Amino acid sequence: MITQAQSKGSVNQVRTSTDILHEISEIKGVNAVVVVGRDGFVIESVGHMPNANLDILGAAIATAIHGITEMGTELKVGDFTDLFVTFKAAMIMCFPVGDAICGIAGEDASALGLIRHKTHKLMPELEQHL
Repeated sequence: MITQAQSKGSVNQVRTSTDILHEISEIKGVNAVVVVGRDGFVIESVGHMPNANLDILGAAIATAIHGITEMGTELKVGDFTDLFVTFKAAMIMCFPVGDAICGIAGEDASALGLIRHKTHKLMPELEQHL
């Protein structure tokens, strides 16, 4: 889906989901951005992970979010809002975007706060495109 947004020069600029993913991928510390369906299939992706296949990442994200969603339902604590996972050589954060999940991956968790701050405000716009 394509929408129009006001740019800095007051001229209508057409933005797509790809534009939003590219904007996220340009944040320092982000290597890859994937939008994955709850079934595990990658809908769209930008960037790459040096030691990981994005299709496998998408399937893993969907599996993890399914379990977390079930846990939230069982505990009656509300809807899933975000997930942050850090490893020795990677960090992954996930946000729900409608019926899909946006996964953001990088190599270093030190930028996690900044990445979350900058991406959180883009998720509603990304959801409109899915």
